This record gives sequence, C-alpha cells and structure tokens, in this order.
Amino acid sequence: MHESKRKDDKAAELNLLPVMNLVTILIPLLLMSAQLVQLAVIDSTLPAITNEPAPPRPDPTVTPLQVSLGISRSGLTLMGVERVFGEEDTSLPCAGGVCATVDSYDFAGLTAKLIEVKDAHPEADVLILVPDERVSYEVLVSAMDAARQDSDRLLFPNVTIAGGLSG
Repeated sequence: MHESKRKDDKAAELNLLPVMNLVTILIPLLLMSAQLVQLAVIDSTLPAITNEPAPPRPDPTVTPLQVSLGISRSGLTLMGVERVFGEEDTSLPCAGGVCATVDSYDFAGLTAKLIEVKDAHPEADVLILVPDERVSYEVLVSAMDAARQDSDRLLFPNVTIAGGLSG
C-alpha cells in the first residue's frame, strides 16, 4: 500500500514549465499584433440651421487666384500672379546666381511681393510651394514662414507642398 501512494504523488506533480514558456511567448506576440485603438477624425463643418438667407454663391466666371512659389537653387519665383504684377519679373534670384545657404534666399523680398498680392486679392489664402528636389528642408520651412504672415497680419496661412521642379 505504501508503494501505490508513491505513484499517486508522482502522477500529481505536473511540469508547468512548457506552459509558462508558451504563455511568455504568446502574450507579447498577441499584444504586438492587436490593434488596441484606432481613431480617425474627419474635419468637416455642417451647415447651420437658421432662418437667415444663404450667403451668395461665388461668381463661377471669376477664377480664383492660384499663387505658386517655385523654389530652386537659383532663387525664388512667384507664379500665377500675373493679375497683380502684369509683365513685371516676379523672380527673386540669389546673389551670385546660386543659393549656397538658406540666408542666400531673399525671403524679405518674398514677403513684400506676397503683401502686394494679398492687398490686390484679400480672399486668396492658399500658396503652393513647388520646390526643386535639391532644395533643403530648412529653405522650405523658411519659405513657409515668410509666406504665412507678416508682422501684423496673415498672408497665406494655407501652404501646400506640390511635386518638385525638375532640373
């Protein structure tokens, strides 16, 4: 009878090490593959319900001003502003023909020209940057800063970066 008791003791002892190894491996794997929270926000404004008449629609025959800024290693060029400047040259070349540093660009001149555009077309608020592929990120940020606001007012707060110039 004493021997049968020993067999029961051995049968009752379980080896939990493989189960613990499996749990140790599965928990991080499941946590990494689980998508805990995914939030998406669509920014939109709904029309308000009022008794007031709707605002007048813009005239479809008038095309809005589309201002673009070409940025290359030779300087800055405003495009799409012929209504403001006519045949006047809207390029702001760098001294010496090549812009070696970010300080070589004429961002003060750019802001002055954009103030003229904004004075002629106060409704315009979008500027499209068209950089050359060799232009540094610092130049892009400086161009955005020069175009967004003057010391006392917003000029072109909505700046978009388009595909680059080739060459």
